[in-house]
Amino acid sequence: MKSLLAKATRQHTRNHNSRLILRVIYEDETISRADIARKTGLTRTTVSAVVSELIEQGLIEETGAGQSTGGRLPILLRVAHEAHGVLALSFEDTQIVGALVDMRGSIQRRIGVSLYGYRPEELIGYLSRLIEELRTDSTMHILGIGLSMPGIVDPVRGVVRRAVNFGLVDAPLRQVLQERYHLPVYLDNEAHLAALAEYMFGSGSNSGNLVVISVGVGIGAGVVLNGALFPGDGFGAGEIGHVVVANNGARCNCGNVGCLETVASVPAIVRAVQKQYSDPASHLRALAPSAAAIDLDVIRQALEAGDPGVIEIVEKAGYYLGIAVANIVGLLNIERIVLTGALATLGPPLLEAVRASLARHALAPLVAMTRVECIPARGDAVLLGIAAMVLDQELGLLHPSGALP
Repeated sequence: MKSLLAKATRQHTRNHNSRLILRVIYEDETISRADIARKTGLTRTTVSAVVSELIEQGLIEETGAGQSTGGRLPILLRVAHEAHGVLALSFEDTQIVGALVDMRGSIQRRIGVSLYGYRPEELIGYLSRLIEELRTDSTMHILGIGLSMPGIVDPVRGVVRRAVNFGLVDAPLRQVLQERYHLPVYLDNEAHLAALAEYMFGSGSNSGNLVVISVGVGIGAGVVLNGALFPGDGFGAGEIGHVVVANNGARCNCGNVGCLETVASVPAIVRAVQKQYSDPASHLRALAPSAAAIDLDVIRQALEAGDPGVIEIVEKAGYYLGIAVANIVGLLNIERIVLTGALATLGPPLLEAVRASLARHALAPLVAMTRVECIPARGDAVLLGIAAMVLDQELGLLHPSGALP
């Protein structure tokens, strides 16, 4: 019988050590060779050899002497993050946004191209225009190209299986862009990338595990396990928006009845609040000239004013989100779960309802160790998630320092 475990080669070991040392330097910002050896358990000889290679590659640099604990002053090392970057391309409703992002998540350049008059056969032209403009006059070494794509994405093969709004079916974007630019190319969907952005450039997670639930027009989740994105066997992990939570609820666009998106997405909440406009006791009449003018900002103001009808609607949405969170807690027992996206701007009223529902629907000891937070999405979250994806694939920077890449 053929062995299922291949013996690690010398090159595998060298690659592992290189990624491990680079992660330690990245996490500590400045650190000496001796401290790297202590943190990793590697010999000083191995550390010195790997550090020399990383310096030669331009990934790290010496920054001067640190404080002495006796003997010679240690030479400190840092990641040369300004010298290396990622080309990040994000598909939005009316445009494609491109950015040049360095290794610390600082956006060096950002541009956009309108999709007005877009035709699917012109897609590569749009992407090429962005890439060429981002690279113009830049001395930064490009580690790779990353894309945030709508619809169903196969990140392993680099194929957009189906993106209805952009007319893409089985589009091999990785192959096309790699052949044109001779750079590594990676792609994934927005919810997964939001999780990577929070994990790498936000507060992260001490355990290496994190779930980020994005609530906007749709609802999706990104799952990070042991410092790596978990895509699922069919790349659909986190598709919680179409899990049924409301018996006898409204029919969803997917064909099911009572999906989470029908009761807790932004459009669902806006529709429910608009029905409250006719109530003469509602605060909504003082905040919007008509029911059609009600948006998320009006809803937030109504919450602050203590409108009982709006509070009830938001708490109901939080209740259903809490059921979804409870299922995640029961299945994965992850200690940190973040709610983000447009709906997160509703803040404490929504969060308290989610937490109350979680406590009602999950095992008490698991609930007690779970931290649910509400963090409004940053405008650059997807771009940072794209950068995190490329940095992880190319350099292994997402993994906890003690984990295998």
